[in-house]
Amino acid sequence: MNILAICSALNNSYLAIKAGNEVLSKIIKSDEKNYHSLYLIQEIKNLCNKINFSLNELDFITTNLGPGSFTGIRVSLTVAKVMAQELNLPLVGLNSSVILLTAYDCDYLVMDARRDMYYIGTKEKIELVYKDKIPALEGKILTDKRSSDIIKNSICFEDNDKNIGEVMIKLANSKFENSKNKDEFNYLNVNANYIQTPPVFTS
Repeated sequence: MNILAICSALNNSYLAIKAGNEVLSKIIKSDEKNYHSLYLIQEIKNLCNKINFSLNELDFITTNLGPGSFTGIRVSLTVAKVMAQELNLPLVGLNSSVILLTAYDCDYLVMDARRDMYYIGTKEKIELVYKDKIPALEGKILTDKRSSDIIKNSICFEDNDKNIGEVMIKLANSKFENSKNKDEFNYLNVNANYIQTPPVFTS
């Protein structure tokens, strides 16, 4: 399978292309550009050029649906949907909880959702809870930096450079091959996992 992975929902952006048995990946750190997710298309082109790969050779695309940065999710999902439509390819959606817990081999993910709310995720489900309703968690816990303040002795994924793109390739490949309903990979059926309604600003 030839696969393109796109993620800009987290603190950095992550890209990976699997072409045959070769996997090429890129981490776009947030301090490399003014806003890392805005450079996804050019970086995808750069990866393709490095291995002389054409997007027409892809079997499917995968992207991180969130939760995470509201703008980052929209950017990567829009890029993935447009490419899937133009190339007539399946689009495999993954969520941050499964991606990160797999990458770091942890049991729980705790992410700050602002306004005293937190995402609590396992590989099976993810939910939004108020700070004072965070359940007692046993096992290895993964957090972002803000959540580390309330979840002690946790692993902070923002302090490390795990190759998220390569993890997404493996997860998406397994999900695609094991699916009995390929309609779920139609780009029209793939939606963002914001969980929390984005804030509305009024004057």
